[in-house]
Amino acid sequence: MKKIATSALVAALAALFTLASPAMAGTLTVTSGPDFSPPGAFSNNTIVVNTTIGEGALVDLNGNATVDPSGTTQASIDISGDFSANVGDLFSAAYSFTADLNIVTPVTYTISGTATPTVGPPIVFTTTGTLMPGLHKYEGTFSAPGNFPVPVAGTYSASLVLDFGAVGAPQAAAPGTLDLAIQQIDLKLDPLPATVAAASQSQNISTRANVGTGDDALIGGFIVDGTEAKVVVLRAIGPSLTASGVVNVLNDPILELHDSTGATIGTNDNWMDLGASDQMVLTDNDLAPSEDAESALVATIDPGAYTVVVRGVNDTTGVALVEAYDLDNGTTDSKFANVSTRGSVGIGEDVMIGGFIVGGGGGGFEQVIVRGIGPSLAVAGVTDPLADPMIEVRNVDGDVVDSNDNWEDDPNADTIATSGLAPTDPNESAAYEILPAGAYTAVLSGVGGTTGTGLVEAYNID
Repeated sequence: MKKIATSALVAALAALFTLASPAMAGTLTVTSGPDFSPPGAFSNNTIVVNTTIGEGALVDLNGNATVDPSGTTQASIDISGDFSANVGDLFSAAYSFTADLNIVTPVTYTISGTATPTVGPPIVFTTTGTLMPGLHKYEGTFSAPGNFPVPVAGTYSASLVLDFGAVGAPQAAAPGTLDLAIQQIDLKLDPLPATVAAASQSQNISTRANVGTGDDALIGGFIVDGTEAKVVVLRAIGPSLTASGVVNVLNDPILELHDSTGATIGTNDNWMDLGASDQMVLTDNDLAPSEDAESALVATIDPGAYTVVVRGVNDTTGVALVEAYDLDNGTTDSKFANVSTRGSVGIGEDVMIGGFIVGGGGGGFEQVIVRGIGPSLAVAGVTDPLADPMIEVRNVDGDVVDSNDNWEDDPNADTIATSGLAPTDPNESAAYEILPAGAYTAVLSGVGGTTGTGLVEAYNID
């Protein structure tokens, strides 16, 4: 009877503590790790652990590695440390990572944590899953059975185990490797459970191409997905491209914005002709063009499909850049879901270059499909389509992240097909990538130096 009364008193005090004062997080410290087993299985390794002591009491594991079990069936990443929990704290975990598996045998993963108080039995929490061949994103949350009813301290350990054992042959590792990119494996000691970081959003999108006349104007399209209106800035840049070494620039671009019905909802020739408030928006966001002859629009638009057309005043021609910037930076539920630009694809500096920045919103990895379209444009009446387009995705350093000539040859063709974004012609290009925050370009060219009208597209499929 005495034990029951004591338990009831502890529970009552815990409830009173929770109601009477703000919940405070305990602390987590790392004393060992990350340790890799076997060490030789991990190459190109940048996986590190970050510890933040304070609100949220978070331990975060992130980074990249190529994992090769080299004769053993398992490879693991382990950390350990000390913890001190307050009343109401919960041990929980959130994870988000990508694995590019280049073998046909699935790999089982287990993420687990064990907290061992100085008094009482160990607390174990764990989750498992299966890594499938190809590039995929894996994420989720899990937690210990309940919150701590009293203050307690002790030690903890956590691990990510990758099991390469082939089905039916548990003693032999399936040959091959996987490229692992950890966005987050968070261990949290706090009254609130750990959460997966929301996917990033495209903050701005742009395309550089040669602007001709008539059907050879630069035509950009974008889709805003969500339920709320979004504030965007659109720009058409020409003369200032000479500072980047571009020759034959479009000296006087004019910009038009059309909605999904084709109606013109905005136009501008010289950005200095905008009203004072729009000029202030451009200036305050460091988006004012550097040349008076360049064009810009500030628009509040509802979710839907839009088209931006860039031409030269008096049918002049040259290389220009069309851009769309998201000024909301993830503060609304609306986002750029797709950008596509149609124009003339030449050689050298006259290839088509699409750009996008990942980083608005939650900060997690963004799933992207980039396409290069040519032959199927003939159905839309284009008379000189690019017969054999090739696409390259490059990061901010200019390194090629991915490339593709014919989309059916892409290692992630199944993902492209199931997303509903498979090109209709086998000579067209597509690449699926899961990208961390950063700036990227998609370069569209013709195989063998061929030229013609092409379409470059980037879709955010999160």
